[in-house]
Amino acid sequence: MAGVNLGLSHTQDYGVDGQFDPVVIRDGRRITSGFPLPFQAKATINWERKEGNVIYDLEAKSFNDMVMRTEAESTLLLVLLCLPPDQPSWHSVSQDMTLINHCCYWHIVEGEITRNVATKRIYIPDDHLLNPQALIDLLEFERVRRITPWQ
Repeated sequence: MAGVNLGLSHTQDYGVDGQFDPVVIRDGRRITSGFPLPFQAKATINWERKEGNVIYDLEAKSFNDMVMRTEAESTLLLVLLCLPPDQPSWHSVSQDMTLINHCCYWHIVEGEITRNVATKRIYIPDDHLLNPQALIDLLEFERVRRITPWQ
């Protein structure tokens, strides 16, 4: 629905789990645009929603990996799947539908490097649902961000 290819990384754990590649039409052909958006994916039952935010304790090393990226590098998007606490209710399947309970949120981690050893608490606005329109907007934001210094 968002016109995006999804690429996943499985060979090494270097802090990037995959990337979204926008598909564009050039000369009547569909190709990837050249403005990918890499992401790190997390799934957790250890989250809470409070005062308009999803609160999550991100590993400190992951937090630092994200905030240490320079302006010249691709943004590293955090995709957080917030699951219910009881595993049997995470996912259900019938002939009519596949249902994953709750949802994914997106977040661009910013700030100063943390000196925390274990985790760094982050606050994700609860309207940052990862849906097709959000993905389209994030990819456009990344495209514009990357070409602006060159104009």
